[in-house]
Amino acid sequence: MDETMREMIALFRYGAISELVNSPLAQGEKENLLARLVAKEWAIPGTSRTTIGRSTLRDWADNYTAMGLDGLKPRSRSDKGSSRAIPEPVQDLLLAMRRERPKANVHSLIRAVRLSGKVDAKVPLAPSTVYRLLAAHGLPAAKDGKTEPDARAFTYPHTGDLWMSDVMHGPRLLVPGHKGGRKTYLIALMDDATRMVPFSAFYPSENAACFTEALKQGLLRRGVARRLYVDNGSAYRTKHLQVVCATLNIALIHARPYKPRGKGKIERFFRMVRNTFLPHLTTEHLSSIASLNRAWWAWIEAEYHHTPHRGLDGVTPLDRFLVDQQLVRQAPEDLERLMRMKVKRKVARDRTIRLDGRIYEAPDGYAGETVTVLYDPYDPARPVHMQLSGEQVEIPLHRLDAQLNATLPRAKRDDGEAQEPVVATGISYLDLIARDFYGEGGGEE
Repeated sequence: MDETMREMIALFRYGAISELVNSPLAQGEKENLLARLVAKEWAIPGTSRTTIGRSTLRDWADNYTAMGLDGLKPRSRSDKGSSRAIPEPVQDLLLAMRRERPKANVHSLIRAVRLSGKVDAKVPLAPSTVYRLLAAHGLPAAKDGKTEPDARAFTYPHTGDLWMSDVMHGPRLLVPGHKGGRKTYLIALMDDATRMVPFSAFYPSENAACFTEALKQGLLRRGVARRLYVDNGSAYRTKHLQVVCATLNIALIHARPYKPRGKGKIERFFRMVRNTFLPHLTTEHLSSIASLNRAWWAWIEAEYHHTPHRGLDGVTPLDRFLVDQQLVRQAPEDLERLMRMKVKRKVARDRTIRLDGRIYEAPDGYAGETVTVLYDPYDPARPVHMQLSGEQVEIPLHRLDAQLNATLPRAKRDDGEAQEPVVATGISYLDLIARDFYGEGGGEE
């Protein structure tokens, strides 16, 4: 199994157990959460199974607590190489029972087979093994019809328990020579318990780079959330965001497609922005995105955070935040490094690497190598580094200066070894062919 698949599986496992590990739970709450996770159907990478056992979830949670994300990566089985096949008569019995009882779950089938007395008690019948057998023959458990769960209003009890994020189409900038103005997007993060806005800004795009920058600023200013609730847009579905959240122990929660429950608070916030902030913008505010954000940040910090909130029983978002200030998880000192994007690139023969329309130059000796480039996609001015496969050392890259390179002398090739003298062999390839073709002394006119 390659490293990409191992990392994909680890991210999936973290997503499954994130609610178990990101905040302390009473025993009853933990058991209820485990029951919901066990009953849920999953799209598990690398397998056709759709359910996860209770003990497996506990093991994953323990491994993550002990070793972080690396503890969730698959390891080689201790019984690798040994046979775990179910005897053929037992397979036939299980398949026949499944055809007879299509709605029975795997555990009840195993129990029925064992009680029948037709299976030796020493034969192992692991639920996962039996499930793979049934699925391979096109006989997985029949899905029960489920009604849509009811929607209920909720509020998490403490700051940082849940952040939600969404994007609103902003005003157009009045850019000279740009017909119709340049579009803006307001990316906002909101804390569910306090209605604080950890960070929000207008951006020229709603892509992953802009959202990652907004999230980073929110983490630096208001600490690390325990859960992050987002929709299913491409900006929220990147592997990079999954890795960041898993490393920081943030449960990344996506709204169900076409059913974005839970975002009512931030949608009401956007409605207030349209009615309270946008109408007061002047041509000066809309002259640049920097001017627009200066007005926006002043309004957020001096007006919104200090205004009594009806959803907080008249308490201001800032006062409600200060009540739980001691519960805030501080962002790690290396957050800037942690949130860099990672992409694979091949170093060209001229030692250049192309990255988002920019060209960087690698040190001598790396032409033809496939490397991992680490960079901030939102701020090209930040340092860019590369890593060789399987290594942790970061090698700095520099923007290409083609004019400067034209004035630099080329290094002479030095293989570091003394060259042996060339010894003549006296063998002429073409003369030998001619001799064989014409014969000795032949071929003369």
